[in-house]
Amino acid sequence: MIPIRLSIVTYNIWLTERWEARAPALERFLTLFSPDILCVQELQPTTQQFLDRLLKGHERVHDAFPGWTNEGNIYWNKSILEKIDHGAEEVGHVEPERRFFWARLRVTASSRTIFVSTAHLTAPRKSDEPETGLSPRVGQLKRIADALTRLPQDGEPAFFMGDMNDAWHPQRILKRVGFVGSFAALAMQSPPTFQCYPAANVEPGEPTLTEAIDLIAANKHARAMASSVPQCYYGDTPPSDHWPVQAIYELT
Repeated sequence: MIPIRLSIVTYNIWLTERWEARAPALERFLTLFSPDILCVQELQPTTQQFLDRLLKGHERVHDAFPGWTNEGNIYWNKSILEKIDHGAEEVGHVEPERRFFWARLRVTASSRTIFVSTAHLTAPRKSDEPETGLSPRVGQLKRIADALTRLPQDGEPAFFMGDMNDAWHPQRILKRVGFVGSFAALAMQSPPTFQCYPAANVEPGEPTLTEAIDLIAANKHARAMASSVPQCYYGDTPPSDHWPVQAIYELT
C-alpha cells in the first residue's frame, strides 16, 4: 500500500498591509509550493477573494461566522480531500472574531480522515502583558489543548498550526497532549518566521524581532518527513511580514 503524504503550509498573510506590492509574491509562493492544506491567519475579504481566485483546485470552509473571512480559514486540495465537518471554538481570544478553527477532511482515495486546525494567538502588545508580564496565550493554549483531546477521533491524524506569537509556551503545552512541532519531530531547529524584512518596514531605532513563532504540530498518527521556512520573493518583495512554515507528513 502506498503511504499517504500531504504537504501542509501555515501562513500569517498580514491583513492588507502593503497588499498591492505583496500580492505577486504571495501568488508566486502558492503557485510554486501548491500545498495540499493551507491554513491562513490575518485573513481579510480582499485576501480571501484573492486566494479563491488563485487556488482554483482548492476548497475552503464556507460559514456565516465572519471570523472565517476576517481572521482565518482552511484550504485543501479538493482533488484528494473533501470536508466532512468543521467548527470554530472560543478559546479566550481578546479579538472578537478569532477562534480555534477546525475541519475534518476525508482522503478521497481511502476511508481515512484527518483533523486540521488553526489559530492566531493574541500578541503581547494586544493585551496588558507588557505591564503585567501575564501572557493571555497560556490560557488560550490550554483551551486549545483541551479541544485537541476532544475533537480528533481515535486513531485520526490531527494537525494544529498557526501564528503562536510565542516561541516557548505552545510547544510546551501542546506536547502534554501529544502534539509535537514539525521541526522538533525531526530534531531540527526552526528558522525564524517573524519579522520578515524588509516587509516589516522597521524604522531605525525601533525594536527588532527574530522569532520562530509560526508552528505546525501533529499527533502520533502523522509522521513528519520534512519541514522548512521557505523564503520566496517576487523581485525584492516578500509575501508577508511573516515567513510561512511548510511541512510534509505521512499518515501512519
